[in-house]
Amino acid sequence: MSTRRLQTELLALAGRLLLEYNESTRAIHRALTATSRALSGEACQVAVAYGDVTVSLPGEAPVLMPVRELRYNTAVQARVHAILEQVRRGDLEPDEALAQLGRVEADTPRHPRWVAIVLLGVAAAGIAGLLGADACCVVVTAVATGLGLLARQELARRHFSLLLLPFTGALIGAVFGGLVIRLGWTHTPGLALIVPALMLVPGPHLINGIFDLIDNYLPMSIARLGLAAGILFANALGIVLGIEMTLTGPLPSNPSVSGDHLNLASDMVLAGIVTCGFAVAFNTPWRHVGMAALGGMAGHGLRFLALDAGWRPEVATFVGGLAVGVVSGWMTRSGKTPVAVIAFAGAVTIMPGLDIYQALGGALQLARMTDETAPAVVIRTLANASQACLQVSGLALGLVLGARAVLALGTEADTPRKRSLVSPDVHSDRDDRPAESTNGVTEALPAQKGTP
Repeated sequence: MSTRRLQTELLALAGRLLLEYNESTRAIHRALTATSRALSGEACQVAVAYGDVTVSLPGEAPVLMPVRELRYNTAVQARVHAILEQVRRGDLEPDEALAQLGRVEADTPRHPRWVAIVLLGVAAAGIAGLLGADACCVVVTAVATGLGLLARQELARRHFSLLLLPFTGALIGAVFGGLVIRLGWTHTPGLALIVPALMLVPGPHLINGIFDLIDNYLPMSIARLGLAAGILFANALGIVLGIEMTLTGPLPSNPSVSGDHLNLASDMVLAGIVTCGFAVAFNTPWRHVGMAALGGMAGHGLRFLALDAGWRPEVATFVGGLAVGVVSGWMTRSGKTPVAVIAFAGAVTIMPGLDIYQALGGALQLARMTDETAPAVVIRTLANASQACLQVSGLALGLVLGARAVLALGTEADTPRKRSLVSPDVHSDRDDRPAESTNGVTEALPAQKGTP
């Protein structure tokens, strides 16, 4: 294999791994282009699509790497960035880097399965506590979320449809919540239904979709946002089916839900617990979990102070999202972690869960009405949906601005620290040194089915 071909294979495989494990399109282009310049003195051509990554160097045939699905694994993505950084510094030869990339999915350790299930259940309990749930609701949401993750993992191992996974998780959560409501065991029924579903929101897909839209990668933005919309729709179907199976009549309200039971310290501690649960579920290395928790605590703490000062919820949510974005951008610069995954882990506590639930309840109430629809129900439903959209938009805007402001200061991070391994004046395709065998690298490696 010629040196130029080896370099193309290396870049294409790295691009496939970065896309599959949810890196933004701009970050993929920057990482591959910087590595290409360090290797050959020339920029590579990169084409990122929803189902594949294509890379070509001048004078060399392009290499296409199929991507089966987009998934979350912070450790894999950080390891790929670390390998590319070593190549750019000249500390790792291309043939050895290609071999390491070929093994990265198998060699990267994962948190034990039971740890991820338990901690995500604890995270669900933390969100319920932040929203003012009673003790029974906290326990039920934790159990339902843990069982939902277990079911999704089992379905993923058996290669079921991607959208069946969030549908199943939401269904399990809604059935548990509906049974608890029916038995009269909770005074916060809405939270028993909505919190397990909040754990299934495809935040990294949404955030990366917004990043791609801002960076003018429109096809990938549409693909990511479309995937997120599909997951949200499957999530909503699971909730509706679970409610229909266990409850009749209009959904109960939440008259007792209030955030007055928390002070700033308890609010930030619970937010940190929630962030840790999501970070571990995304297989974030332990050394980065604490930093992610700091972002979640800072964001929710600022939101708490803003609300306490009388700011409107959407403005307070924007401020909280901005803090999370700044911390996430700093983590990405220092640890090569995926900004969208880390940002969502810290921002999930700021999601307007009650507004989403009340909008869903109003929509179900409208769907069940056979006589003339009460104008008050329509107005209330539209108001809750509008408030939820405003807060989600403020959260997304804050995350994007905060992360991009920090990342813009670190543009030089991808610049090679040593001179190029191949001089720009030398045609690398004339170097016919033997390289290690790369059998099976041109084609996509077998995907390890994960939990979306």
